[in-house]
Amino acid sequence: MLSEKAYALCLLEILQEHSDTEHILPMREIIAKMQVIYGIRPDRRTIYAAAALLIGLGYDLSVYEENGVGYYLRSRPLEQSEVLLLTDAVYAFPFISARQTEQLVQKLQKQLSCHQRKKYRHLTIARQQHKTDNRQVFWNIEQLDEAITRKKKVQMDYLHYGLDKKQHITNSHTVSPYEMTYLNEHYYLICVPDDVPKTRLFRIDRMANIRLLEAPRSEQLAIRQEAQDAVYAYVGAPEQIVMRCDRWILDDVIDRFGSDVRITGDGEEHFTAAFTAPPRGIKFWALQYLPYVELLQPLWLRDEIIESIGKNKYLK
Repeated sequence: MLSEKAYALCLLEILQEHSDTEHILPMREIIAKMQVIYGIRPDRRTIYAAAALLIGLGYDLSVYEENGVGYYLRSRPLEQSEVLLLTDAVYAFPFISARQTEQLVQKLQKQLSCHQRKKYRHLTIARQQHKTDNRQVFWNIEQLDEAITRKKKVQMDYLHYGLDKKQHITNSHTVSPYEMTYLNEHYYLICVPDDVPKTRLFRIDRMANIRLLEAPRSEQLAIRQEAQDAVYAYVGAPEQIVMRCDRWILDDVIDRFGSDVRITGDGEEHFTAAFTAPPRGIKFWALQYLPYVELLQPLWLRDEIIESIGKNKYLK
């Protein structure tokens, strides 16, 4: 004979898996599922008591007296829309390997009923895209988090793709870690390498063999601000940037550089944008929008862009 708590647990698992607002379970169906799944056949009074116990523990159950049909779980830790949003995000993040993606999605969809999960099966097909080959990403994050908390240096190998389309160790770094940040669809470690004492951003999904050292990290100022100002993961001392842009890319400019950008109209078809940012990242951004952006300041960066345009392989 099971205890009242055991019956309540069985009822909760059945409601979590098989019920929702569109699939209310009548008493007879609950009893039938109890027998098929758990090999027990409780009477109606036992189900009433189990439901009352769950409600008393704070579970949001709708009961027969309320809906006239049966029982279902009215609310869950994550709503359908939240599970969909998080599932979509997991598929979209390239730094999560394909295997880890499937494992995380399965855990997320456990928050839904079996009927609700059927609605989102298409995501496993429609959202497949390039994923990292590095399955150590979560372990990397744990190691780096510990190093940051303890204010210790780390040593790590860094990976790059070869012509065989596989990642290979190309060099090693000893760094003082400060923060981790999400930038340009990847997670980066904000750190200062021992060999080049300047703020750098290293992609966490390209790290391997992280070793936590006992040596204390070097303390630096303005690390966070430099990272926040980074463009395409290029950090450095920010400078005043002025660009003349076609009007239609205004959304792109504000999305990339934020609402602090100073915008000035320049006729009906153009505008001028002024802000501060590390110049190296701006160079690559401006080249990406080459037909629609003219960099005005700083002049040395303008000259570099003109030189890069002269080396364009399509013009040769």
